[in-house]
Amino acid sequence: MKSPHCMMVVSNTLKDMTGVSLKKVTPGEAQIELSGATRDLVVEAIEKAGYPVTNK
Repeated sequence: MKSPHCMMVVSNTLKDMTGVSLKKVTPGEAQIELSGATRDLVVEAIEKAGYPVTNK
């Protein structure tokens, strides 16, 4: 997730999730706050979008 397009895909994936507040997206990193969603659901959504999650 280093290109602007990849960051946009991950941002849109996270923004569409209930219980997830997107705080910051930078190359290789997304900072979020969970308020109802689980970490596993977020990891699953990001991986479904085509991006590996390395800090599970």
